[in-house]
Amino acid sequence: MPKTDENKTLVNRIRKLAPDAIDTMGEMLRDPRTPAPTRAQLVGYILERTLGKPDTTIHLMTEGATVKDSENRLIALAQEIREEAMSEPENISNDPAEEETEDTDECEYEDNYEDET
Repeated sequence: MPKTDENKTLVNRIRKLAPDAIDTMGEMLRDPRTPAPTRAQLVGYILERTLGKPDTTIHLMTEGATVKDSENRLIALAQEIREEAMSEPENISNDPAEEETEDTDECEYEDNYEDET
């Protein structure tokens, strides 16, 4: 990443070139030899920089329902889950420190083999 002084120098150099860049874009727009897609990109770039990007409205549908319907279903589901969790018996603990642990020092197994001597 450039240092602050280097960054300032670079920005100043770019600002000095900006008028030439704008003139070049204007020449390209007016030149009939410039391909139409390039001119269209230039027009879009210039308009976005001067007027800003247009607002975009997105209409989403999920299985025939609107986003608001889906949001309401998710809220209702979250409430059901919370109610179920609150209605569970209180003797169930979620604290791992309170869980019973197995005693690993004592091994209970049977010696089921016979010595073949």
